[in-house]
Amino acid sequence: MRRQLQAGLIIEGNSTGSAILRLPKIPETLGPIKCKALRVARRVSNLLRAGYPVSDYESLEQAGLILLRVPDAAVPRIVEELAASELALKGLSFLLCESWLPADVLNVLRASGASVATLVKVPEAGRNWFVIEGEPHAVRLAKRFIEMNESRALEIRRDTKQLYFAAALLSTALPVPLFLAARKALRASGISGNHLPQLLNEMAQSMFREFSKGARVRWGGPLAECSADTARRHLEALRLNDPELADLVAEQLNWARRRMIKAKASGI
Repeated sequence: MRRQLQAGLIIEGNSTGSAILRLPKIPETLGPIKCKALRVARRVSNLLRAGYPVSDYESLEQAGLILLRVPDAAVPRIVEELAASELALKGLSFLLCESWLPADVLNVLRASGASVATLVKVPEAGRNWFVIEGEPHAVRLAKRFIEMNESRALEIRRDTKQLYFAAALLSTALPVPLFLAARKALRASGISGNHLPQLLNEMAQSMFREFSKGARVRWGGPLAECSADTARRHLEALRLNDPELADLVAEQLNWARRRMIKAKASGI
């Protein structure tokens, strides 16, 4: 029978929104907690109802996986402190939690024999999904820790976090101005109240359902549902009534057509 994985925790800063610290089995799996001050570690232990406070890094040695839940700006200092401590780093695994920093920020620990990885939360309401990047041993322990907490861990290839970052931007941040413009257009057409966000949501879900069908996705929304002449008439009327919105639609359509042609040619 596989031995219970015990996690250690190095924590600083505000962690009230931490998904990793709200996992259901934290009380069963968390061991030593290291903070800047022992009294703070006691407070964290009491708040989590888990683990026990320790005053030095050496006390983390018994943990199979050490979670780093700290601000990005604090990472270089903590890495230096760990490297300068008497903690035997060889064979230990460190997981930098809920940070967009790549795993190579922990290279000093890796050079001393530790295995390192990073973890970010997938922005999905109602589920605990995490993406992990790093070295095989640390990734394996991190996945085991996440999955024993009734959550899902998705591993990406090492040194590809920038690709996941780009995907997150393209799917969560960059569409926002377009949805704002769509909301403005719907409001100007007379749709308001609860119907407005509901209709936007239905449109977005329809797009995603089509996209999820795979390579044969039908692109174009209303462009695929009407004749070219009808589309042209609507776009001309839009140009007369709202030139700014017409410019945005034309700009995005031209960009999207180029991308879709390129994707089709590439077999994507």
